[in-house]
Amino acid sequence: MHISHYQAADLREVLDVFDSNVPEHFAESERADFEEFLGAFADHYLVGREEGKVVACGGFAPHRTEPGTWTLCWGMVAAGHHRRGLGARLLRHRLDAIAATGPAAVLLATSQHSAGFFERFGFVTENVVPDGFAPGIDQYDMRLRL
Repeated sequence: MHISHYQAADLREVLDVFDSNVPEHFAESERADFEEFLGAFADHYLVGREEGKVVACGGFAPHRTEPGTWTLCWGMVAAGHHRRGLGARLLRHRLDAIAATGPAAVLLATSQHSAGFFERFGFVTENVVPDGFAPGIDQYDMRLRL
């Protein structure tokens, strides 16, 4: 998988990746928020391609109120490509970029469907909000110290 910076021309394919993960990982109602994010905050958003097609995407951003803390944003792998190590490669790439800035903490909000994946990388659950994203999709707030 080749990882590069998101460009506006990637929008359709990135939204297709999102759509492939509805309703298990994302609620359809989150799509507008994701599209708004891409239009406003895509400076640190990445896409992963195989054979020229976007199969994974995810970003990171400095936390608004905690210096030295970063937030992982909208990470996902196309549903047909799960369990192939692509999410791990994209996560490592993002964590390496964050680590290059110096000592840091990394926060993320994910669902019960992906919390175990992040635990394998050392993330610790700090809070769980039942139905926090949508009915049936709990919000797991997690943290990693780099």
